[in-house]
Amino acid sequence: MKAYPVKFFPIPQERIWGGNQLKEWFDVRTSKPIGEYWVLSSHPNAMSVVMNGPLSGKTLVQLTEEFPQDYLGHSPQDRFPLLIKFIEAREDLSVQIHPNDCYAKEVESDFGKTEAWYILEHKPNAKIVYGHTFKNKEEYLRAIAEKQVPYFLQTKEITKDELIFVPAQTLHALLSGTILIEIQQTSDITYRVYDWERVDKNGKSRELHIDKAADVMIYDNSNPLATQSNQERFFISKTSTMKHEHLLTCPYFSIEKLLIKNGGCDLSLGKKGNPDILIVTEGSGVLETDTNSENLELRRGDTILIPSTCNGYHIHTKEQLSLLRTFY
Repeated sequence: MKAYPVKFFPIPQERIWGGNQLKEWFDVRTSKPIGEYWVLSSHPNAMSVVMNGPLSGKTLVQLTEEFPQDYLGHSPQDRFPLLIKFIEAREDLSVQIHPNDCYAKEVESDFGKTEAWYILEHKPNAKIVYGHTFKNKEEYLRAIAEKQVPYFLQTKEITKDELIFVPAQTLHALLSGTILIEIQQTSDITYRVYDWERVDKNGKSRELHIDKAADVMIYDNSNPLATQSNQERFFISKTSTMKHEHLLTCPYFSIEKLLIKNGGCDLSLGKKGNPDILIVTEGSGVLETDTNSENLELRRGDTILIPSTCNGYHIHTKEQLSLLRTFY
């Protein structure tokens, strides 16, 4: 069997801070608050399953085991190295931090978590928590004990269509009224620092991870991963029907944006030998490849994995189609 572009069933994740707006996008019917939709994942906590073609029903892990050259390529992990989510924050998320690879491997037997957020929608004057003013570990622990953490948090305004890079060891929190796409290393390690004194329906607070957060926090805010990354936004190419932009290149992934209007474009893979991932943010269209598979319809919320053995592909729309492309 020849590898071909696949898309996956979304995996809804109930969260205390989740909402209802994205349920229509992913045809989810539940009264529970859904905060995350994992649309591409090889993590054991939620495994993606193929929804199209002869490979339908197989997990992403099975794909990479049976077709390693096609669907994994040269991966920095022994599994698919990226995890992609749509996130809807009806309420504030906890103030949290993620470890880098070194700490995560030593303490958690997992990988670290560097991520990037592409903002889809937000309420007026929306902000995120991004950074802190703790001078040292002692001041941080004292703020925890005295419940003074909010006074040390730095915030950042956000705008639709913005990409925000969140390297591992960055203290951060997504705040209420925001919908975004998260592209991250395959990892599920999060250390909660502060949860706004929130309790669940049973009056119970969520677990915090004060000491581990203290271990990985950078107290002068000079995160080396930020300086190792190209966060410049610029056009790679631009025609009357297509705009192709660079958004981010970091040690773990690159992210680009494609905006196609009443036309089409031909693309080669972002990195030779590795697969491409397309995430549809707006509109609809058609994906055509040289894999002898049927053309694949694209619609908002779809995430497509294009095999590394594909020589190139064509994207077409009769209206307007906006996508993110990521690769490693």
